[in-house]
Amino acid sequence: MNGSDAITGDAMDRYTMMVALSGQICGTILLVTVITTWFGRRRKGGAGLSDGGIQRLEVRLTEVQQSLDAMAIEVERISEGQRFATKLLSERAAAQTNDVNGAREPSRVGQPR
Repeated sequence: MNGSDAITGDAMDRYTMMVALSGQICGTILLVTVITTWFGRRRKGGAGLSDGGIQRLEVRLTEVQQSLDAMAIEVERISEGQRFATKLLSERAAAQTNDVNGAREPSRVGQPR
């Protein structure tokens, strides 16, 4: 459509109108469903968990917390190992560089390798 069609008031074709009408109907149905569901849940109140359900939920949350703590400890161990390995590799690289140049580090002269 160009600007002159909109001014003269030409009607849209039949298929375009059906697609637009179908979209409007689906949107309206979706909106009404969402609103009625929201009001229905609001009237009922909370989630309605029983005492047994709450206790099971607390037990599960405690287990998840313990698992998370264990994973945090393991991640810390891994990071410490990476720091140690990086330190060793950098020291060895520095020692090899000094050996290649013919000079030794002063701190390692009297120490066995």
